Amino acid sequence: MAIQAFIKGKNYDTRFDFAGAGRPARLTLILKVRLVPLDPTSGWAKVSRAAQLPGAALRPLPPRELAAVAHNRKHGKVMDANGSMVDCQTWLLSEWSEFRRRFKHTVENAWGNQMLFLPSEGHSADSKLSDADFKRLVGNPKMPAHVQGALEIDLVETAEAAQAVIEVINLKRAGTRFRDQMTRISNESVQFTHREFKFGKSRSVDGKTGQITAAHEVGHWLRGPTQRVFEHIDRQAMLKKGKADASVPKKVLDRMQYGETLGRYYSLMGGGSVVGDHEAGPWMERLAKHTHLTGGWVFVHKQHFHWSVGDISPRQKRLLGS
Repeated sequence: MAIQAFIKGKNYDTRFDFAGAGRPARLTLILKVRLVPLDPTSGWAKVSRAAQLPGAALRPLPPRELAAVAHNRKHGKVMDANGSMVDCQTWLLSEWSEFRRRFKHTVENAWGNQMLFLPSEGHSADSKLSDADFKRLVGNPKMPAHVQGALEIDLVETAEAAQAVIEVINLKRAGTRFRDQMTRISNESVQFTHREFKFGKSRSVDGKTGQITAAHEVGHWLRGPTQRVFEHIDRQAMLKKGKADASVPKKVLDRMQYGETLGRYYSLMGGGSVVGDHEAGPWMERLAKHTHLTGGWVFVHKQHFHWSVGDISPRQKRLLGS
């Protein structure tokens, strides 16, 4: 079967673009996001809210508020993910316009430019592309056939059109501590923040990394069609650990969801910025659907994509006459 060009979903859409001359094939995950400049004086802002299942209608809608000039700002306290009440203020129109631009740019770039998917070319019928489709994965005949993974944030104006509704608060004082969540982030969530790995000190293992919080929180929206959230990298491991050893405090397990080891903590769905096997999961799932293969794809981080002319498969050489 031919590669499918577009798949629409309640959770997100995906577009498959074939390779061209000097241009690699690409699988783009498209998330329709409705950003809401939250009214800090509303009762809604005083309560934390969890995400609903994909496709569920959000009723009522979060109250939004914008001010044209500074003296028309409103002030109020907004609850963060820890349950703390934080001083916030109304967004100015100019601030909101700039935040939307920066949100799209930083989130797309945090996820993009890291993922490559290579056809493994197994011998079974369910793990092999047709010759015609294989050729469409070759943008440069001197490079192995591959597909780039990308994320596109489509900022929409209505909640009905959105696959993710995210409230955005504007801190009254810069640098105020505010813990973000997938449904509510702050104006500072698009800034790069340093983070420290704290779970290996007993083994003399420590380290620091950094992350754009908005990119991490958007990651939670890259969920399956029956899931409320795309999980932290080690959430399942910590659930098992908690069942096996009831003496481990829940608070510790919750924090270790972000990465039990330093290497895993570096991941984007941990405390860092690296896209790995876990983060690539949504793209792998859609690759199988676009190509109608139940197997046959290998994820490689772009930095690990080392190749030489000798790595070009015999099939690629045969199809391209090289």
